[in-house]
Amino acid sequence: MNEELFPGRYAELNTQQRSAVDAIYGPVMVIAGPGTGKTEVLSMRIANLLQSDAQVQPNEILCLTYTDEATNAMRKRLLQIIGTAAHRVNIYTFHAFCNNVIQNNSSYFSIRSLQPITDLERTELLYSILEELPSGHPLRKLSGNIYYDAGRLNRLFELMKRENLMYEEITKAIDLYIQELPQRDGYTYKNNGKNWKKGDKRQDKLDEEIKKMTLTNAAAALFDVYESKMQELGRYDFTDMIVWVLDAFKKKFCIITKLPGTLPVYTR
Repeated sequence: MNEELFPGRYAELNTQQRSAVDAIYGPVMVIAGPGTGKTEVLSMRIANLLQSDAQVQPNEILCLTYTDEATNAMRKRLLQIIGTAAHRVNIYTFHAFCNNVIQNNSSYFSIRSLQPITDLERTELLYSILEELPSGHPLRKLSGNIYYDAGRLNRLFELMKRENLMYEEITKAIDLYIQELPQRDGYTYKNNGKNWKKGDKRQDKLDEEIKKMTLTNAAAALFDVYESKMQELGRYDFTDMIVWVLDAFKKKFCIITKLPGTLPVYTR
């Protein structure tokens, strides 16, 4: 610990930042926008934990970020404040941490032969799904770029995994949504017109929304195909990493609660 540097940097923090740095026990939430000093606050809090009466050790601290760039920035900042002990602090991206947990506990996750899928492999897998669509399928394109929907499929499958949504749940939600459409705002005329009366259905708007929901339903039905192809390749994806580890933590420590699901929308 750089005992000379810490007081000076601490003095530069505002009142709210100091409150976060001074919190030793229990959870703390800091809501801040870009460029407001989040990295500094986290680094200073780690430094404060290490010098506190709680006797926290560097290797007992886990710091998770979204990007490799952020992990490097955090490590560099900590090196300035606590010196070489920063190399013992566990700093990962969310995906890297989860993958590390999975690989170090392969027997628990039953994935001894599985490896993370690469971006190229995932793209080829999604392309193969679109290539094999039967004639008449809503997502099958007969001309132009037949792989146009690959990105949308990928985002939908990620959402289904993240929110633990099954195809049957999506189908039921879509059916209910379509039934309620005529009663929703924007799908009936508010005033009388030349060819319609106030309260009449706006069939063009209804047809457009029903088409979107039909595409969403057709895309969601391909989720099992995606999962089957992943297993054939012996791969798992980034979303699997997080979902599997969260599920394991929930079963082992009972600390993770399920977030409410949302209805995904598949649009062209």
